[in-house]
Amino acid sequence: MNEIGEIINFEQITKSCREMNPQETIAQMRGTNVQKYICWGAEKFTVDNTKRPKMLRFWVSGMKHKGHVYIFVNGMDLYDVYLTKKDGTIVQKSGDMGLYFDQLTDWIDDRIEKQDNYRF
Repeated sequence: MNEIGEIINFEQITKSCREMNPQETIAQMRGTNVQKYICWGAEKFTVDNTKRPKMLRFWVSGMKHKGHVYIFVNGMDLYDVYLTKKDGTIVQKSGDMGLYFDQLTDWIDDRIEKQDNYRF
């Protein structure tokens, strides 16, 4: 059920998610630390093609991860994040509880870009 090593299943995930504002989520990531956000090489932003989007996806080219980042808002109004390979295979996920908005940028950066010798 959407575990590491499996192909991400949008239909299953979005059943328990609420509508999100993708532009707000992008603004939150940029606003937390724009330098980190820029280093990801984030591009190819897409949302699910429904009237009420429940998923934001973008491509990153970080030092540690090159692939997609999927962001959903769960029923507790917390972010669920999945990092996948190009083919949709899950390589990391944010866990069962979700992330608060002020944790989102650091969680993503720690897994796609941050090196041990970085100082912020």
